[in-house]
Amino acid sequence: MINKKNPYSYLTLILICLVAFAFTCSSKKKTVVAEIGKDKIYLYQFEDQFIKTVGSLDSAKKTSLAQRVEFLDLMIKFRLKTMDARERGLLQSEDIQRDLNEYKKNFITAFVIDKFVVEPNIKKLHELKKDEVRASHIMVNLPMPAPTPEDSIKAYEKANIILDRLKNGEDFALVAAEMSDDVSGKSNGGDLYWFTGGMTVPEFETGVYKLKKGQYSKEPIRTVFGLHIVKLVDKQPRLESVRASHILIQDQRDSVGMIMDSLGTLAKAQDILKRIKNGEEFEKLAAEYSDDPGSKTKGGDLGFFERRRMVQQFDSAAFALKPGQVSDLVRTQFGWHIIKVTDVKKVEPFDKAEEKLKTDFKRAPTYKETYEKYMVTLRKDYDFQFVPEGVAAIISKVDSNQTIATNNFDSLFTGGIRETVLATYDGGTIKLSDVLQYMTMNRDFANNAPNYATIKRLIESTSDTPLLLELAEKKKIEKDEDYIAMLTEYENGLLSFKVDQEELWSKIQILPADIQTYYETNKDKFSYTDSTGVKYKLVDDVKAEISNLIQQEKFKEMENALITSLKNKYPVKINEKALEKAFTEN
Repeated sequence: MINKKNPYSYLTLILICLVAFAFTCSSKKKTVVAEIGKDKIYLYQFEDQFIKTVGSLDSAKKTSLAQRVEFLDLMIKFRLKTMDARERGLLQSEDIQRDLNEYKKNFITAFVIDKFVVEPNIKKLHELKKDEVRASHIMVNLPMPAPTPEDSIKAYEKANIILDRLKNGEDFALVAAEMSDDVSGKSNGGDLYWFTGGMTVPEFETGVYKLKKGQYSKEPIRTVFGLHIVKLVDKQPRLESVRASHILIQDQRDSVGMIMDSLGTLAKAQDILKRIKNGEEFEKLAAEYSDDPGSKTKGGDLGFFERRRMVQQFDSAAFALKPGQVSDLVRTQFGWHIIKVTDVKKVEPFDKAEEKLKTDFKRAPTYKETYEKYMVTLRKDYDFQFVPEGVAAIISKVDSNQTIATNNFDSLFTGGIRETVLATYDGGTIKLSDVLQYMTMNRDFANNAPNYATIKRLIESTSDTPLLLELAEKKKIEKDEDYIAMLTEYENGLLSFKVDQEELWSKIQILPADIQTYYETNKDKFSYTDSTGVKYKLVDDVKAEISNLIQQEKFKEMENALITSLKNKYPVKINEKALEKAFTEN
C-alpha cells in the first residue's frame, strides 16, 4: 500500500498550478522596500510579484514610481492581513489545516520535480534560447515506435544514399525536394524556418545546435519521427518578441473566392507606402485605410508577438526590422501589408526569465523524456520490482481486444482483489487499489490495449508519486528554504481569503432602502436612449447590479478601516528610493 494518504487530489493538482516557483538569489534580498512592524518586504520579492503582474521585465522597467507604490500598497495590505491572522491563530483553524494538508501532499511532489528535474535543465535551455537557428532537413521515414530490423536497414540505406549525394556536392535543397519523406520538403527544400531551444525533440535540437553555419550532419539523427539529415542554414541572437503595427490592404474577392483587381489593390498599397515615406503618420493612415478591423482602431498595433506566431512572410519581415523602421510591401495570403516595428524585447537574464523557462520547459518535447529518464533512475535507486503474480492477476481478467477505458477496471476489480500487490519498492508497495485510484485522475492509458507492456507502464506511472514522496522525505525537503517560503505564501493566501470572506464580505448587509437610495443617487448610470429620447431602467431590473456595486463599495470601506487599524498595530514604512531602483541590474 502507498504509505502517503491520498496523494492524487484533483483540487490540489489545480492549486499547484497557481503557485509561483520564482526565487532570486542576489543582493536584492538585502534591500528592504517596506517595513511592516517587525516584518519586511524585500526588493526581490516586490520585483518577482510585479513582473508576474505586468508580464515582463521590459514592461516593469517602463512603469512609474506611482504605479510601483500602488502595487506595493497591495502587497502591504496582504501582508498586514496575514500577519494579524497568524497572530490570532487562524492558521490552526480546522478548515485551513484541512486544505493545507491536502495541498501539501501534491505540492511537495511538484517541488521535488522542479528541484531535481526542471531546475537542472532550464539553465541549459536559457543558453539555447539566447540564439535562434534556421535549419533544413531531409527526413527518412522509420515506422515507430518499434521498427523491424528490415525497416531500419532500409531507412539507413536511403539515408546513406542521401549523405553520399551531399558529399558529392549536390545542393541540399534539391536533394531534399527529391528524397525527403517530409511532404513540405518537396516544395520548400526542407526548410524548417527559425526556431529556438525547447521547440523540438531533444535529439534533433542537440544535433542542430552542434553544427556550424552551412554544415550538415554527417550521420543521420534518429528521432521519434524517423531519420534526419540536418543542415544549419543560419544562426543569430534571438529576440524574445517584437511589437509591430501594420496596414493591411486586403484582396477583394468575388463570390467564388477569386481575387478581383489585384493591380488596383497593389497600387493602393504602394500609394500608402509612399505617403509614409514622405512623412505622413503611420498610425493615422492605418486608422483610415487598413482592412484589419482588429488593429486599425489602435493605429495598426498588433502588440508583442513571438517568432512563428504570424504567417512566415509577415514574421520574416517583422523580425528583420529595428524599432521605428517600416517595411516595404509584404505579400501574404491576406493581402498586402506595410509593417512598422515599434518595440522589441530581448532575451531576459536567467533570474528574470526563470519562471517562464520552467513553463516553457514543461511544455517542450524535451520535458517528458527528461522526466521519464529521471523516474527510471529513481525506480532503480529504490529497488522498484514488479510482482509477477500480481501483474498476471490483472492480465487474466481483462479483455485485450478492448481498451483500458472500455474494460472498466473499477467495476472489473472489486472486493479483496484490490489489495493485490503489483510492485514493491524500498519503503512501500503498489497495490491494485492504488492503480485504480491513479486511473481516476489520469487517462493517459485510457485508449491503450491492456497488454502486458501497458499494464507495467501503468503500474510504473502509479509509483511516481509515492517514490517522489519517499525522495522528499530522504532529502528533507520540508526543511528546504525555498519550499518553506512557497508553502508560507500558500498559507498566507488561505489566511487572506479567510479574513476577506469571514470578516469583511460576510458582514456586509444590503437593505432594500440601500438599493433604492443608490438608484436615485446614480440614476444616470442606468439610462439608455431610444428613438423617443432618454429613458431609465426600472430599479427592479438593475437590483442585482446595484447590489453588487454596493457590496464592492462597502467592502472597500470596511477593508480600509481594517487596514488603518492594522497599520496602528504594525507600523508601516516605505522605502521609495529602493522602488526607484527596481528592475535595474544593481
